[in-house]
Amino acid sequence: MHVQKKGRLMSDNHSSSYPRQLWWVAALSEEVTRTFTSRWIADRPVLLYRRADGSPVALDNRCVHRSYPLSSSWLEGDNVVCGYHGFTYRPDGKCIRVPSGETPPPDAQVHSYPVVESGPFLWIWTGDPDAADPTTVPDTSPMTGDGWTVITGHYEIDANYLDLHENLLDLTHFSYLHAGNLGTDAWASVPVQVELSDETVRTVRLLENHEPPGLYARVMGLVGHTVDRHAVATVPTPAIHLALGRLVDLQPETDRIDYNLYVIHAITPISENRLHQFWVISRDFAVGDDSVTEQLLAGTRQAFQEDVDALNAISDMKRRDGRKDYRQVSTTSDKAGHQLRRLVGRAIRRDESGARVVQHA
Repeated sequence: MHVQKKGRLMSDNHSSSYPRQLWWVAALSEEVTRTFTSRWIADRPVLLYRRADGSPVALDNRCVHRSYPLSSSWLEGDNVVCGYHGFTYRPDGKCIRVPSGETPPPDAQVHSYPVVESGPFLWIWTGDPDAADPTTVPDTSPMTGDGWTVITGHYEIDANYLDLHENLLDLTHFSYLHAGNLGTDAWASVPVQVELSDETVRTVRLLENHEPPGLYARVMGLVGHTVDRHAVATVPTPAIHLALGRLVDLQPETDRIDYNLYVIHAITPISENRLHQFWVISRDFAVGDDSVTEQLLAGTRQAFQEDVDALNAISDMKRRDGRKDYRQVSTTSDKAGHQLRRLVGRAIRRDESGARVVQHA
């Protein structure tokens, strides 16, 4: 795990639907190189790159001189040279050179975000740098270590980040939006157990003695079998959704009985109505089998694209329908999503009051 914990506090005079005293995923680790990567994270422009020693840097992507995007600039060693007027910044954000020859003003410094590289993700802290605690970054190492085959991806979606959380917490949509791929007819009626502890929302589903969904049957070699299907989802912070899918073969033809699939969704707001979805899928079966990886990747991309299309359509409907008195109807399957929204609201109020949010890794 690499940690950089420097920076100055940026003012934030407007409220939003997301907490700032929080670790958010800014990128998949593999995306960040010596070439600049620019991202909007919670309404902030962020510049990502690596020093020559490989350690990551996250800076405000806005030159303090005339607001030129630093991502349109270049590296000189580990320093960023603004491509507009040549202001040069160290990795800690301090301006060390003004080409006109004068000494850089004392306040010529771009914000440097505390950053942690852990597992497949690069995390940044968007709140008070002094409150950044690297030990509270959610631990995904048990899901991506030895004995697992891992695939990754990244989408941008025109939706509020909590809409994606709700999508992932209410899996009844599998039977309809992902019919024949991830869903079966029986799955939508499976009772859901919702657990709430501290800042964590957890759901548990179990469907016993049924056929597996099409994608899982193919990649796990369970076509024609009956299985017990377990689904456990954990949301330890508003930044990440950890899902475990376990199928237990009730008619094993080999020594293999249970098949485990982790799906990690790092959900990061770009703005109020746009989000990043960084996803990681890891499996403990057919490890290293490229043909299984390709099948799983194709089926997963199909399902994720269906989610993207649905969320984009929902957002478009909300945007274009101007009725202020419209009320959505909720059912018991929406309980987990409601609980998460309450936790997020509580975290935002703590932000606004100046209190610190306690995160649980």
